[in-house]
Amino acid sequence: MHRFFKSEFFNFEFLRILSTRRYGSCGIGEALEAAVHIKDGDPHSWSTQWSVLSTKAEELSKEAQKAGNTITAHNALLRASNYRRASQYMLNAPDPTEATLAITRLEKSETLFKQALLLQERITVHELAIPYGKGIHLPAYLYVPTQFGKDNGVPLVISLSGGDSTQEEMFVVSAYAGLPRGYAVLTFGSPGQGILLKRERLPMEPAYEKVTSTVLDFLEHNNSSDQANYGLDLNRVAVVGQSLGGYFALRAAADQRVKACIAVDLPCDMWDLALYRMPGGWVRGIITGSMFKWTMGLLSNLNYQLKWEVAHLQAMSGADNAADAFRFFKQPTLRNADGSQYLRNVKCPVLVTAPTNAMYFDLEVNSKKIFATLDHMK
Repeated sequence: MHRFFKSEFFNFEFLRILSTRRYGSCGIGEALEAAVHIKDGDPHSWSTQWSVLSTKAEELSKEAQKAGNTITAHNALLRASNYRRASQYMLNAPDPTEATLAITRLEKSETLFKQALLLQERITVHELAIPYGKGIHLPAYLYVPTQFGKDNGVPLVISLSGGDSTQEEMFVVSAYAGLPRGYAVLTFGSPGQGILLKRERLPMEPAYEKVTSTVLDFLEHNNSSDQANYGLDLNRVAVVGQSLGGYFALRAAADQRVKACIAVDLPCDMWDLALYRMPGGWVRGIITGSMFKWTMGLLSNLNYQLKWEVAHLQAMSGADNAADAFRFFKQPTLRNADGSQYLRNVKCPVLVTAPTNAMYFDLEVNSKKIFATLDHMK
């Protein structure tokens, strides 16, 4: 396969953006234009070029709206939103200036996305705020196709974001596909993701079924209310997620209200990934916390991907230092506290799938292992 960047990290993220082309969130020509000007391995170059491209796409949308070209304007806004999301992606250093800029750009991405939704046809969009305790609300979008299921209710697919994605990105990665096929789709921001992570500093919830159960409770309460009446058939609910979102989907699938689950390229145990990425001496307790901090600082200065990963994991976990951040990843696991298999609680049909050359989660020790653990469903 052709490589756009020598850096595995940059190349992967560029392909990730290209993959949204199908549903209108990337223009191939525009993306290639950005790639020409991005310095390989330079996060600030990456950030600048996607920001420039977002501004251009936003201007195109304004011109299209003035000319009455609604579809063109809608697509340009989707691209502008996605490019703005990409522009903040590499701004993950502890530098407060970068952190503020990342929040500003993420908020702008959300604003552009909402503007695009106003031009969306054949879909009813409900913007929701799902109570999550302690004054926190999960921002959510419920998309309901207008031409299906008015009499019996529309089946629902809940699309779960991964460890570094946003619900706006999930709309064009997977959610969009369900709508013309007669499914309502729900996306939402959750702890450890998107704006709730960057602005509210809300860390990830390893027992993710707590999050999805809260979401399902909210939908059940509001689905048939006089105020909402979403028209959903909550006896037909599926969950889908990629990467860490696949792990979230399997955690959610233990809820008996979930009738089907699709989990793509996911981890079985996040600690396995930490062991793969970390020095063996630290794992065995030979390297102290202060030595670990010094070692990670040195390695991060030599490898931007590692620097990004450490900063992101620390933010996701809510930890004060890198060592505690990696220890946190003993918690996201598909095993119960007593060592038994959590997946034994899953009773609905499950599709587990993965590529043979995944960037993070090895097929043999993750997806195949998970598939084997689901043997009680055969």
